[in-house]
Amino acid sequence: MYDPTPLLDNLNPEQLRAVTLPPESALILAGAGSGKTRVLTTRIAWLLQTSQVGSGGILAVTFTNKAAKEMMLRLQAMLPVNVRGMWIGTFHGLCNRFLRAHCKMAHLPQTFQILDTQDQLSAIKRLCKQHGVDDERFPPKQLQWFIAGCKEDGLRPKDVDVRDDETRRKVEIYQLYEDQCQREGVVDFGELMLRSYELLRDNEVIRMHYRARFKHVLIDEFQDTNKLQYAWIKMIAGLPTEHGNAVLA
Repeated sequence: MYDPTPLLDNLNPEQLRAVTLPPESALILAGAGSGKTRVLTTRIAWLLQTSQVGSGGILAVTFTNKAAKEMMLRLQAMLPVNVRGMWIGTFHGLCNRFLRAHCKMAHLPQTFQILDTQDQLSAIKRLCKQHGVDDERFPPKQLQWFIAGCKEDGLRPKDVDVRDDETRRKVEIYQLYEDQCQREGVVDFGELMLRSYELLRDNEVIRMHYRARFKHVLIDEFQDTNKLQYAWIKMIAGLPTEHGNAVLA
């Protein structure tokens, strides 16, 4: 049997405590450059090597693709076992994977396309031209920010608090944009998160499947999460409950 002790070498007492936490939810508070990502990576390796979880029971979220790749490479160097079963990636990458697996229930075509920021802006400009939107009063870039902000707050057009004519028109454009994206089978980055969250929220079978699968949920750079990302974390990790399993750093 593999000895996990070497994994804990060169950790200071605080890092060691974080790596070997019992299976409960925890928030790791530490400054930049203090080794939070290293702690999360080492915790994953420790959990696997002490047989507390299989690789398929790990969900780890990073804020960049580079960080996700580095975490996977570190784990491959630390562990003598296959780590492919783990879900490690950015919020958007993991939500893309989730929606591909459940595209029918998410009302998306199997081959749905993802709009990057520039693609989204082009789509909004095209929509504004088709519907005669005054681009001086409603610049496409500002509409893009408005739509992105609504989605980050988990708001569909019907959920937005309309208090003036300007907001009402923006909401109308937001709805037109949603309709256009649905017709064309495309989603923007915000939609990846929002639609994933809504499917977890509204479908108990899917929600409970992922809660049962992911025994340990680890979030890097937790302080940078927005409202929707935090709601997604709570939904998939079963927070807040006495049996929560998320480590946030």
